[in-house]
Amino acid sequence: MKMVSLVTVLAFATSAQAAPVAQKAVAAKAPAHQPEASDLPPLPAIVPATPTAPGAAGQPVPPGQPTGQPLSPDSADALLDNAENATADAATVHTFTLKELGAAGPVTMRGLAPLQGIEFGIPADQLVTSARLVLSGAMSPSLRPETSSVTMTLNEQYLGTLRPDPAHPTFGPVSFDINPIFFVSGNRLNFNFASGVKGCSDATNNLLWATISENSQLQITTIALPPRRQLSRLPQPFYDKNVRQRVTIPMVLAQTYDPQILKAAGIIASWFGKQTDFLGVTFPVASTIPQTGNAILIGVADELPTSLGHPQVNGPSLLELPNPSDANATILVVTGRDREEVITASKGLSFSTGNLPTDSHMDVAPVDITPSKPNDAPSFIAMNHPVRFSDLVQVSKLQGTGYTPGVLSVPFRLPPDLYTWRNRPYKMKVRFHSPAGPIAEVERSHLDVGINGTYLRSFSLYEPQGLINTVLEHVGLNKPVAGGLQTHEVDVQPWTVFGQDQLQFYFDALPMTRGACQTGEANTIHLGIDPDSTIDFSNAHHIAQMPNLAYMASVGFPFTTYADLSQTAVVLPEHPNAAVVGSYLDLMGFMGAATWYPVSGVDIVSADHVSDVADRNLIVISTLASSGEISPLLARSAYDVSDGRLHTAQHASSLDRMLNAIDDPLTAFRNRDSKPTEVESPLTAGVGAMIEAESPLTAGRTVVALLSADGAGLDNLIQMMGQRKNEAKIQGDLVLAHGDDLSFYRNSPVYTIGTLPLWLWPDWYMHNRPVRVLIVGLLGCILIVSVLARALARHAARRFKQLEDERRKS
Repeated sequence: MKMVSLVTVLAFATSAQAAPVAQKAVAAKAPAHQPEASDLPPLPAIVPATPTAPGAAGQPVPPGQPTGQPLSPDSADALLDNAENATADAATVHTFTLKELGAAGPVTMRGLAPLQGIEFGIPADQLVTSARLVLSGAMSPSLRPETSSVTMTLNEQYLGTLRPDPAHPTFGPVSFDINPIFFVSGNRLNFNFASGVKGCSDATNNLLWATISENSQLQITTIALPPRRQLSRLPQPFYDKNVRQRVTIPMVLAQTYDPQILKAAGIIASWFGKQTDFLGVTFPVASTIPQTGNAILIGVADELPTSLGHPQVNGPSLLELPNPSDANATILVVTGRDREEVITASKGLSFSTGNLPTDSHMDVAPVDITPSKPNDAPSFIAMNHPVRFSDLVQVSKLQGTGYTPGVLSVPFRLPPDLYTWRNRPYKMKVRFHSPAGPIAEVERSHLDVGINGTYLRSFSLYEPQGLINTVLEHVGLNKPVAGGLQTHEVDVQPWTVFGQDQLQFYFDALPMTRGACQTGEANTIHLGIDPDSTIDFSNAHHIAQMPNLAYMASVGFPFTTYADLSQTAVVLPEHPNAAVVGSYLDLMGFMGAATWYPVSGVDIVSADHVSDVADRNLIVISTLASSGEISPLLARSAYDVSDGRLHTAQHASSLDRMLNAIDDPLTAFRNRDSKPTEVESPLTAGVGAMIEAESPLTAGRTVVALLSADGAGLDNLIQMMGQRKNEAKIQGDLVLAHGDDLSFYRNSPVYTIGTLPLWLWPDWYMHNRPVRVLIVGLLGCILIVSVLARALARHAARRFKQLEDERRKS
């Protein structure tokens, strides 16, 4: 097979002019930047383009300022000729819809928001040889063809222009060829709308619009670059941070699935979970090296496949080796002379802090790890002081361009077991600059603030300048000014916050000059949140009523209370199959994404040895074929697994439910839509069940069981967790998942985990429980009456004695 010139290709690939495109390995969609549901005003479909420093990944590059070393026309042509000479077998065509690249819906442009963009990336081990953009959509029939258009650019390089046809508003599919040298590692596809009508146009006119369908396609052809096997490049080639899609990493476990090898694999999986973060990662498991593509191999040196040769291993080691069946693929080998050394090697990778060597081999020294403390996960927001927004997100993510720049989001994680005295709110201090200069009508412009799709407050972009200036403005002697820094406090109610959260800010500004024949460029106005804005959770304490699977699905609580999972044990069948092991690794990846910390403290046991970890929280992963082994662990739940079926083992009586409703009417109201107590499911055909209950081994500890008849059900159950669209559907003590359908139930007894100061216990015991308040009130009245009665009786007795004494004396 004729290959591209290595010298030319490598020089090209290492410059910012070259960039490769992501293989569409999985069908998972890239997460949208906007919430699924929101009480905020209508949002643009795509995050708008924002200017930044030239060459920043995923941002527009100003014209005339290419990134990296520029290629001469001759060398660029030579490179393309070499790429085109590659055999057809070496080229791969990738087709992405705009929705798969991150669009939440149609890309809609209007006069006040004319610039919209989509960010996407391509991995460093691929080289783009050709590309095409295929668009469909519609443009307003009110637009004038001579003065209206939608212009497409890739990294500020011109691709083409669409003109409206008033007689035919819809268009497409229309194709535009893209020069492959336009691609960089992080790319931005921009759509710039220019509106014009007969006479003069009005940017605020809602009749002037253009939209690009989210089903439009970007077709990219790539060839593989020669691999660069350097441990310092990890997590590449398994994951490239510029590719914003769910990641699939094959995992090969040598010979047997024994607990120590599984622990090492779980540590590695959690490290990759940290790298992929919100994107998610899945680990298909096999016992042999795949024929094509990259993979991770974990095992003792003597048990490694012979196809790898016999690499020299003198202790805990990390190696990158060629795939015996695919010269362009890499096998990351985590190995040692025994199982303890394999675990040491996995920790050496997971706790490396950017100090991996540029070689393909590394001898790993033992790692000294400090045990985790409660709620110290690196991903969790600090709870003891106000936290600046710049500590949570890049400053560029807080800035926008245009009068309606779309949603500016600040994602963060925190433990979900937060509690405040009498549900006192958390405090957020929002700071922002009004637009400088007379370009926006600040009195009618505002900023909307929300969290997790729930509206909180709105603030005018105009800040009054004092009483005298206000009076002068009313009499027309003073004009509102802008450009100053405003600071406002926002109350964040505890019920709006859960483990995986997102602050949302939406600017809605109006131009100072509106109407026909008024000048003004929407792209010249910049709006943003000041990075010194803060949010403060220091008034919160940690306590929660369980079971509540919403906590598990959000950030893996209560297991992630200790980031290293040192208070957690995973219970697997005595002889787990590949599907169960893959589900375990996917779950460890989810835990690593939730905490940004390797699960170095987790233990793996079988049901026969669960007594050895009786004082820990337990995660049970099993198929129904092995369900008999784990049924005793569900003794304190309302459910039982027998004969291959899940059913309700115990019921709350009508009297108990009525008493619970009287005792806690708010919880009863929240649970009014939960399913009836009777549950009967065979858990077949990809149906998975997640059950949470108090551990029968130790009070106050939690058991979560993930069960299904097959691996598909287990995999689907784990992939459902951490997705914002499923947050409202995963609750209670039982969740059944079948495809995208989720149903939840509440039947098991409740219990409490966490601690509070003594002075807060009465509030916790009685909050939202009026019956308890009445009982305590009655007892208090009885106590007061009894004390008063005794005091009055004593007083009467003394008075009677005094009267008797006076009568005798007289």
